Amino acid sequence: MAMEIEVQRLQMGDVILADLSDQGAQVEATVVRDIDRTEDAVRAVLRTEGRDDVVKEWALGETVTVVRGP
Repeated sequence: MAMEIEVQRLQMGDVILADLSDQGAQVEATVVRDIDRTEDAVRAVLRTEGRDDVVKEWALGETVTVVRGP
């Protein structure tokens, strides 16, 4: 079951839907390292099959779709 959560609640191991491609398609990506939280942003390293890891940053208050938890 997928659910929308605020990025502040992300945990390592969460699988989220993320737009990581130039084509605008959403893919499932896993949070693979500790999450960096600052006063105004959340940064996470995401991994998808067949791609290099990518760092994604969101402003506080943004939401993401989590499809599986850790």
